[in-house]
Amino acid sequence: MTRAEMLTELYAVLNADSASPPAGWSETALLRYLAEGQDKFCERTGYFRDITNYTLTLQTGIAMYAIPDRTIQVLDIWDGTRKLGKILPDSTTVSDEWPEDLGATATGPPAQWRTDQTTGYIQLMQTPTAAENGDVLTLHLWRYSRYDLAGSGAVPEGGGTAPPAAPELPSRFQLACVEWAAYKAFNIHDMEAQDPVKAKDHLDNFKGYVSDGIAQMRRYHNQETRVGMDPAYRT
Repeated sequence: MTRAEMLTELYAVLNADSASPPAGWSETALLRYLAEGQDKFCERTGYFRDITNYTLTLQTGIAMYAIPDRTIQVLDIWDGTRKLGKILPDSTTVSDEWPEDLGATATGPPAQWRTDQTTGYIQLMQTPTAAENGDVLTLHLWRYSRYDLAGSGAVPEGGGTAPPAAPELPSRFQLACVEWAAYKAFNIHDMEAQDPVKAKDHLDNFKGYVSDGIAQMRRYHNQETRVGMDPAYRT
């Protein structure tokens, strides 16, 4: 579906006799709900994983780099075929995981990274020198759609051409956005159209799409759940 087709579908859900925004809801607000629905679906299912569209270009003396817009989580960072070490925020041995005495002074090709120190930034260790200036690291991201469904349809971050006004979700999951938007619309408190029962029905429908989306992502990534005994207890 295109963005326009999604809006028409939503109008019909809110008012079966309407081919335009029903009274009390603006097209702008409903479009924001649709966009939020796509973002919520990504957060709850694991869509999308991307290791082809986002990079980080090193600069001399710079160890902090902004995380690309519309990122949910930075998963890995690669320097060519070399995977940089990831420092977890709950590390208990600072001297072993991230030597603070070296973090601000060690220079050379980055070996490790962390995202827990400054919101919205990747911190590298070591700090690049002139020898690394211009080197490009590859980011493996868990992200939202590459562009905001309620946005202008501008060229997405990472380059390329302006995307069509359509959700990035696979077609089988696109109605999840409509279900979320209907849930939000029916929950508006200052309208006579508020209907908590309908809102819950649409939220339940959205959760059904999320369940299917989680299952699909598990298949894409060949994830399996296994139950076994801790080897320490085997005899």
